[in-house]
Amino acid sequence: MEQWKTVIWSDESCFALFPISIRVYLWRKPSQAYNTDCLLLRVKHGGGSVMIRAAISWFTVGPMITLQGHIKAKDYVNILADQIHPMDWFSEHEEELSHIPWPSQSPDLRIIEPLWSTSERNVCGRCPPPSSLSEVATVLQEEWYKIPLASIHKLYLSIPKKLQAVLNANGFPTSY
Repeated sequence: MEQWKTVIWSDESCFALFPISIRVYLWRKPSQAYNTDCLLLRVKHGGGSVMIRAAISWFTVGPMITLQGHIKAKDYVNILADQIHPMDWFSEHEEELSHIPWPSQSPDLRIIEPLWSTSERNVCGRCPPPSSLSEVATVLQEEWYKIPLASIHKLYLSIPKKLQAVLNANGFPTSY
């Protein structure tokens, strides 16, 4: 487990102004089917979106940055360097930095993944909800830095079980 405490997890996610992935339940009478209070109005393509990149380590919730437009490989490397370098832990261990080959489409193994859905739920739960893309980015930042370190530790401690589950499933999807 100690080796995993030295790993910094970085990922990106897209957040819509009006997310359609959040399930909304409504109880109404049949006669209220077209009552405007009983309709959920949708905006095409979620009203636009914000692309976010963030990182976590065993020691801290890392920085969150908003990405603009399409990112090329060299820009991505610069973003990672700018994003991770300021982390206190990183500067103490810079000479030990290495990359771990990791499957890109492996949500069963990416421990940062659950933090995206938690962040989206918290943003959507705001009253009133964000009304612009810049407000979405600001609220996401606020919610990101509220993540308790205990939650991060729980995710790190789940790594051995997740790896074993993937091995048991011969690389196929697991319950994670």
